[in-house]
Amino acid sequence: MPQAAHLLLRSDAKLRPAWAMFDRGWYLHHYPDARALCVDAPEAAALDYYLQVGARLGHSPSPLFDEAYYLASNPDVAALVRSGQYASGFDHYCQHGWRGVSPHWLFDDALYAELYDDMSLENLELHGCFGRYDHYLRSGQSEARVGHYLFDAPYYRDQALAASCSAEEIDGPGPYVHFLACLGSGRDELAPSIYFDPAWYVEQHPVAKQAILRGDYLAALHHYLTNDTPELFDPVPQFSERFYRQRYPDIDAAIAAGLYRNAYQQFVQHGCFELRQPSAEIDLAYYRDMHRSVRDALNAGLFRDAFAHFRRAGLTEGLAYSPPVKRSGLEEYPAREGFIRKARADLALFARQGLDFSFAGTPDVAVIMVAYGRFELTMRSLASLRQNFGGKIQLILVDNASEDDTRRIEHYVRGMALLRNPQNVGFLKACNQALAHVAAPCLLYLNNDVALGFGAVASAMARLSAAADIGAVCGKIVRTHGCLQEAGSIIWDDGTTSGYLRGESPLAPGANFVRDVDYGSAVFLLCRTALVKALAGFDEAFVPAYYEDADLCVRMLQAGYRIVYDPAVSVEHLEFGSAVTPEASMALMRRGRRIFRERHKAFLQAQPSPGRQTPTRVRERSGRPKLLFIEDTVPLRRLGSGFVRSNDIVHAIDRAGYDVHVLPMNGAPYDVMSLLGDMPARAEVLYDRAFGDIKAFLSERREDYQRIWVARTHNLRRLRTLLIESGNEVPVILDTEALASCRAATKAAMMRTGFDLDTALQAEFADLPDLARIIAVNQAEAQLLQRVRGQTVEILGTYREATPTKPGFAARSGLLFIGAVHEADAPNADSLNYYTQEIFPVLAQASVSAPLLTVAGYCAPGIELAGLKMSEGVRALGEVAQTRPLYEAARIFVAPTRFAAGTPYKIYEAAAHGVPCIVTTLLAEQLGWRDGEEVLAVPTLDAEAFARAILRLDSDEALWTRLRANALKRLRRENGIAAFQARVQQILTP
Repeated sequence: MPQAAHLLLRSDAKLRPAWAMFDRGWYLHHYPDARALCVDAPEAAALDYYLQVGARLGHSPSPLFDEAYYLASNPDVAALVRSGQYASGFDHYCQHGWRGVSPHWLFDDALYAELYDDMSLENLELHGCFGRYDHYLRSGQSEARVGHYLFDAPYYRDQALAASCSAEEIDGPGPYVHFLACLGSGRDELAPSIYFDPAWYVEQHPVAKQAILRGDYLAALHHYLTNDTPELFDPVPQFSERFYRQRYPDIDAAIAAGLYRNAYQQFVQHGCFELRQPSAEIDLAYYRDMHRSVRDALNAGLFRDAFAHFRRAGLTEGLAYSPPVKRSGLEEYPAREGFIRKARADLALFARQGLDFSFAGTPDVAVIMVAYGRFELTMRSLASLRQNFGGKIQLILVDNASEDDTRRIEHYVRGMALLRNPQNVGFLKACNQALAHVAAPCLLYLNNDVALGFGAVASAMARLSAAADIGAVCGKIVRTHGCLQEAGSIIWDDGTTSGYLRGESPLAPGANFVRDVDYGSAVFLLCRTALVKALAGFDEAFVPAYYEDADLCVRMLQAGYRIVYDPAVSVEHLEFGSAVTPEASMALMRRGRRIFRERHKAFLQAQPSPGRQTPTRVRERSGRPKLLFIEDTVPLRRLGSGFVRSNDIVHAIDRAGYDVHVLPMNGAPYDVMSLLGDMPARAEVLYDRAFGDIKAFLSERREDYQRIWVARTHNLRRLRTLLIESGNEVPVILDTEALASCRAATKAAMMRTGFDLDTALQAEFADLPDLARIIAVNQAEAQLLQRVRGQTVEILGTYREATPTKPGFAARSGLLFIGAVHEADAPNADSLNYYTQEIFPVLAQASVSAPLLTVAGYCAPGIELAGLKMSEGVRALGEVAQTRPLYEAARIFVAPTRFAAGTPYKIYEAAAHGVPCIVTTLLAEQLGWRDGEEVLAVPTLDAEAFARAILRLDSDEALWTRLRANALKRLRRENGIAAFQARVQQILTP
């Protein structure tokens, strides 16, 4: 529709561009010479004046077009106007410029095209729109589309309503047109977005204020966007142009190349997503990471970025925005640059040694990767894939018309299926194109800007094959600066999504247990091929990208499959690494969300609402009941002292169909590998919590649990008040593990002092809350408890499968003691002192070659067992990684325990390994095992008898063989996993 301005402005056609207007009132207000001649003249006089005189004087016909800006921004057009080929800049725009030239300083035609894939001129013409500006004026401004980085239509509308403008006044022309019409009208200038403060601007910059008062500029925003020295003016108090340029040296080069007008444009369009610092005082990464409310709001899509949240909410709420001291750790921007530089540096490797994905037969897994430029990132991702998994990979690489060295990638990568497209069809279509070629039983959607963690692919494949109803497996996505992008993702009822734990540490407890989730992103998504093909791959309504992975996962869920997050799958990701710009990605996300909401109305109705429920409560889709397991510490097997049994209980609860969350009362100062590796994969191990956090924790999660299991009575006593204050109404199960009163009684007997057991038991169990279940570890303690509590007491013993070592009597020698020492006066510490001080001297006197005692086991920090080091008959090893070799070598296990309660797991452990045991009668009674049949039992306080028993068993192969066989037989009969599991299941049943 190339028509001259005078034809368009005089046209009465119904279908006319929205920008092709002459605003008589606005025109006469802004141009005094025209007003003087035309104010009292007929209506058409003003338009005649503009066309015959005003256009040559540089007048604009309406607030929608800025003549001065258009000519200044397009010197070639200005030259044509001066030569007489066009009557004005507006005349040029009417005939040609509307196809892609920005007509106003507050509308960026190129940005609008970049953000919205439906803004091609061909598509616009099909819908009767004359260019992108016409679309924006007709509908884009009302749809909250972005036409300029400093104008936010919904935000401005709120400002205008608050300033007493009526909704009709704003919505009639649209927020954008209303804003332009008000500039220079005498009204107060309202903020066009959260990113510009006009009132502060004019007060902060007197030069700008004077220029506006002189009439050189309409308003503060006009001055900011069109003055000749943009580097001299800051737009808001929280941004420093000078600081930003000094802090990030790459900015000057980008500005010099014409990519940005100033540093602030780069910051708003890109830097704020990268959490760059806007000023020396503000650390956006700290601001986001320190405030869960900020992360939740960003994840829910309530704010575009952390800087917008800071200006609109954080300042009002007084949220801290800079650390009290300099933080250690990586900032995201330099970490991203480091990732890219490493990828570039690695290119030299592939020049001489390429990657080979060749295979024979049926592939184990198919990998679909889409590339559009970024050759160095693609090569690094492929190298990571090849190094990560040694099996048969069917690699299908789709090149979306890359213009870099990706065009020659087949020279460096062999054995792949390479699909080339003549144009960029986008991620989604490229993936569907590749899907037709997949021949493996499972397929992996993998980004081309990743580095895979150890064993990621194999772990994902193992998880996918673990159950037939798992449709897809996703993993822990870690951004380049070491913080999480997501640990599984949440879909809210408004169609927004949240990457769970975004911004947190990958070591956060919530990121390190297996769970069912709403969806996982296609950064790394392993799926069943047959299922994906049955669903016809990604829905092409989401072309070119974004929300297609959420949609696919929802369709899997609706088909009866599960999406499982597995923390064993770890992926480092250069977020937005394959996008043209972060802003473009955000725009595609907004578009995808609209389609997603329309596609899945019924599904979304059942989803949680952002703000009403915490991400912790809705992070998993599992219908399994949840149980909070509370112990002294995380029950690692290597800690002994009842923790092995607690560990077995946690695993049994998991097998019973509960999701277990393990909460340590006294913290868990152990290495992460032990903490995570010793627990069920589905258990959340809250190793970062301790007693001081429990009150807040119980309040936060008071509606999450169907059972609370407390190990050890002293822990329940400490928790009693907190359970009441947190409003807990969940049934509580107390596992006494061992009665402290019984231990004290046996210690008093050893010391030959008086002790009232009944009084001690009454005190131990006084004032405890009502209990759904109370558990004892053996029959004797159960009878005592029932007498004190007056309620049924469950018995849950110890589970230990028999795993006997092979060497016989003659191949073994020496004594063995394995047990943990947590306190200086603990039973195991006393046992070792008793042996070295009283038993060994008798043994040494009775035999010239007394057997050597090997001692191993965990010893708490700060505890010194000096007697062991001084005794010549003892070899102290401390904690050892593998104890089985010790059991294979030892002939006899000794346990000279003088006081204890519960049951001695160390005896079950020794017997299970086929090592006969010499114990005190105290332990034999706790076990219910017989002297001379399963063990040799010696009077508890008789050191000479214990020494004689050692010499006897060390020389009697027949006795040794009988004790070994009988103990193994009894273990198999009474301590198998089936019986233990059944008892736990019974206890959990209401």
